[in-house]
Amino acid sequence: MMAEPRLILFDEPGAGVNPSERRTLADHIRRLVKDEGITVFLIGHEMELVMDICDPIIVMDRGRKLMEGSPEEVRTNEEVLEVYLGGSWA
Repeated sequence: MMAEPRLILFDEPGAGVNPSERRTLADHIRRLVKDEGITVFLIGHEMELVMDICDPIIVMDRGRKLMEGSPEEVRTNEEVLEVYLGGSWA
């Protein structure tokens, strides 16, 4: 933070973190965005954390962009639901 970054990359910041600490982490990240004007690039599989912090969200599938949108658009996208909740991984 001493270098005053304009962008911070978070790679799986919630991995192995309990739910209480994950909420605290989310609060800190949101504060960086709101108060410091820092852009956050977050890669993660903890959907609660991603949906809480990120807008827009880019969903990837096997190295390609599946879709981009708001948390609500991602949550209700038929293709995302098929790939991540019931689609074939062949």
